[in-house]
Amino acid sequence: MIFVYFCTRKRFKYISFPNANTKMSTMEENIKQKRELIAAISDLFLRFGLRSTSMDDIANHLKISKKTLYQQFANKDDVVEQVMLYRRDEKIKNTDVDQLAKKNPIVVMSEIRDFMVSDLGSRLPANHFDLKKYHPAVYERVAKQEEESTKKFLVALLDNGIKQELFRKDIDKELQLYLLGKQMHFLKNPEITSKLKYPISVIISTIFVNFIYAISTEKGLKEFERLKNTANRPEDG
Repeated sequence: MIFVYFCTRKRFKYISFPNANTKMSTMEENIKQKRELIAAISDLFLRFGLRSTSMDDIANHLKISKKTLYQQFANKDDVVEQVMLYRRDEKIKNTDVDQLAKKNPIVVMSEIRDFMVSDLGSRLPANHFDLKKYHPAVYERVAKQEEESTKKFLVALLDNGIKQELFRKDIDKELQLYLLGKQMHFLKNPEITSKLKYPISVIISTIFVNFIYAISTEKGLKEFERLKNTANRPEDG
């Protein structure tokens, strides 16, 4: 998986749900409240760790009763899965394949690189590691869906680059994406990243530069160098 899950960061706020004696609100309002709850729990997992955050912790931090919490989720596995699916949905909002053709694919690759630098500098890798180790069934389900959506996005990105003659027509898309995915997956393990010889930002940038050089045409390489020089140029002051 290239992308770890996007997430929103919000301040905690009191979240109220209808109790058993209260008439249920509209379906839309219930869905909105549920997503607010999941977003807040996602933030808790990022702050304190997925494994370390218990159902009691969630109820206490969000000022809701455990009864209310268990009305929304069957168990901790259910909470974890819904949080991961929420993060995936948030990511999809920012990776609309239909809008991809309107963007410069090399610029998009640079945006992915910048996201990965920020992403791997957060607690998301630790969440990913805990998910795989302590919630393996959830991990398998979420990982499969994440892999499918990521592959769809990146194949569309490569196809767009080929149409614009920025990427080579003869590239093996399956192989290139497999290699890129394996390298990024390797960096999600906190036990590995804590022992790296070079800063994570340098490693990720190098991986993406090598990827772009491997798939680009001469036109694409010139565009990459132009964008790089533009980014490095000091602003007029």
